Amino acid sequence: MSPLRIARRYAAALLQLAQEKGQHDAIAAELHELRTILQSSSELRAFLRNPVIRSERKRAILDELFRQRFSPLLCQFVQLLVDKRREGLLPEIITAYEELYFQYTDRLAVTIRSAVPLAADLRERIVTLLHEQTGKNIVPHFTVCPELLGGVQLQIGDTVVDGTLRHALERLRRTILQHAPVLWQQQHRQDSLPTNHER
Repeated sequence: MSPLRIARRYAAALLQLAQEKGQHDAIAAELHELRTILQSSSELRAFLRNPVIRSERKRAILDELFRQRFSPLLCQFVQLLVDKRREGLLPEIITAYEELYFQYTDRLAVTIRSAVPLAADLRERIVTLLHEQTGKNIVPHFTVCPELLGGVQLQIGDTVVDGTLRHALERLRRTILQHAPVLWQQQHRQDSLPTNHER
């Protein structure tokens, strides 16, 4: 089973348990905070993925880090991940939980990437358009990726809608490479055709 599918299974189990306890909103907020912590700490990410550290030590350290910060439900869930040796998938599980949570609350998370920061009115227009097209309340995450060169790239779950200049240039490059042999052959045939006085 792929890591993504495993992450979704754990996320679904957590969401179901949180719903039963009436804590799905609180857990979503806590996971958002936990994602921020993971993104800002390469040491913590490396610690989670380190297979050499014994589970008992990981449980003790994570309990010390999270016990005062997060709810018992989330702390117990993290301990379960350690027991199952799935703690390295925590970032993917957080993303999967967010997607499921948004589906449950009729919201849609969209990552919007651009080469430069977008003006506030353009951000608003993009969100409005997405809402009109999907009928869902859009939760946008805007991020700047200079390597995109220009345009906007949208990601909804695993689906990427690419309207960037980089993507357009890549399409053009592939088209040229695909047709170059044909164009060369056509030109070569024209160059080799006999003239009237040669016939």
